[in-house]
Amino acid sequence: MEEQLEKAKELQAKLQKLEILNVPDEEEPPSLFTINGVEVIPKKATGLIAAQKKSGKSNFAGLMMAASASTEHQMLNGAIRSNCGQINILYVDTEQPWRDARRTLRRCMKSAGYGYDEQWNQHGIKVYSVKDEEEQDRMLFIELAIKENKPDLVIIDGLADLIETINDEKDSKQLMAWMDAVANQYDCAVVGMLHLNFNNGKIGGWAGTQGYKKATDLFILKKDKKRGIFTVEHEGRGESAPDLSFKIFCPMDDKIGWWQSLNTGEIPNMTKEDAEKQELTELMAQAKLPCNNGQLVEWVKKAKKFTSKSPADRLLAKCKEYGILDSRKEGRYSIWFRVTKPDPDAEEQELPLSDD
Repeated sequence: MEEQLEKAKELQAKLQKLEILNVPDEEEPPSLFTINGVEVIPKKATGLIAAQKKSGKSNFAGLMMAASASTEHQMLNGAIRSNCGQINILYVDTEQPWRDARRTLRRCMKSAGYGYDEQWNQHGIKVYSVKDEEEQDRMLFIELAIKENKPDLVIIDGLADLIETINDEKDSKQLMAWMDAVANQYDCAVVGMLHLNFNNGKIGGWAGTQGYKKATDLFILKKDKKRGIFTVEHEGRGESAPDLSFKIFCPMDDKIGWWQSLNTGEIPNMTKEDAEKQELTELMAQAKLPCNNGQLVEWVKKAKKFTSKSPADRLLAKCKEYGILDSRKEGRYSIWFRVTKPDPDAEEQELPLSDD
């Protein structure tokens, strides 16, 4: 009886905190991002990113980090926007080898307009790996990292490694309750990643079931492997954002590349080669041609932020292979010009070199 009275007093003290009041919109927790015109991922809320293995979960998280780190605070031509400018993001990896995690983060930096060698922790992004730590310690590590870094957004890649099994109902409920408690206690958004089942496309296990119930935002990633295209489907508590599509663009021998937007209407007939050709055509439309090889190489290096001549040479070779550019020898110089269909009535003219 005495224990029940003590418990009642404890709950009585919490009543005021549990009351929901009508407050002005500006006092509501801010949404950190806007995707295709819809605000998503508010602070003090949880979200899920789900996909089958190697289908773009980390890439989508990287796009949000790149939007925050970018000087324009947007990615994919404004399809993803950081509403609060550069925010503090804590990215916790529980499963990937460090090499894979670093590759995604280098791609993030390149997409944000920096070089591959840029340090992401200089742009509000702190990254930790807990994959080699004891399972029972991982949640504690994450909370300690949150206390130290005070992030606006916490991304956990992936949630399943924080509990013994995602098929245990009790563990899964406790995991989702922990995410919600962390988001509220530390005034941040917490977004976790889970795998989709191969057989039915649903989020795996009891963790997926509980996460689907609790998440304010659910992002489902799908990959068209033939065309190298990723599509993000969003389901929100209120409004859901239109689908978002993107691809990884790796010119020539660049193994990391960066993310590029893709118009949804182009998807059915767009192959990876088509996308690369389109990308290079749009790039070369901005070049002042004709010009000599040295001038064009320097322009490509500047436009693509290449740090050496080799990737620029490979890019130009690919332009020639696709029939976008051609070159001819004039004295000691190789001259680049655009490939155009000749007018049968046109007279051949001497083309001046660009000063740029």
